[in-house]
Amino acid sequence: MDNPNTPPSLESQWLAQLRQRFAEIAARRVPEDAVEDLVHDALGIVLAKGPDEAQGTGQPHPSLRWSFNVLRNVIGNYYQKRRHHDGLEGGNFPDDRPDALAALTTDERSRTIREAVDELRQSRPNCAHWLWSIAQGSKAGDLANGAQIEQAAFYRKLYRCRKFLAEILHRKGVSP
Repeated sequence: MDNPNTPPSLESQWLAQLRQRFAEIAARRVPEDAVEDLVHDALGIVLAKGPDEAQGTGQPHPSLRWSFNVLRNVIGNYYQKRRHHDGLEGGNFPDDRPDALAALTTDERSRTIREAVDELRQSRPNCAHWLWSIAQGSKAGDLANGAQIEQAAFYRKLYRCRKFLAEILHRKGVSP
């Protein structure tokens, strides 16, 4: 058993301070009942993978930046799981929503989508071009290369483009 008069090791001091900072940050971002679990999960990852991350840096611990990114990812995973769980709990299955687009005839559907893309073209011509090209069968990777944009950045742009199109369709009374 440890002597209570022995000062704590640097390792335990570092861990206690990191735990305190994780708890402060998590308390601002998640419900109170989830803080301890998320801090525990993040510290577990830092302790398990931290030595590999610190290797070659000359430091005994992983960088704080890396450690806080671990916490950020754990919090993100929490919300992603919660969003998925809450969506399914409430009976909001995708098949339960009425499909306004399916209620339209093929001609009406094509016209509505074309009008939405034309409206998108007015404010965001690249978005309209990319989405229309993908609808016609082009590959996103090919479009990214043609636009000379890194694929990861292109997919982020494409995600935003889809949101803009969804907003336009929503204004037209269609839920995509």
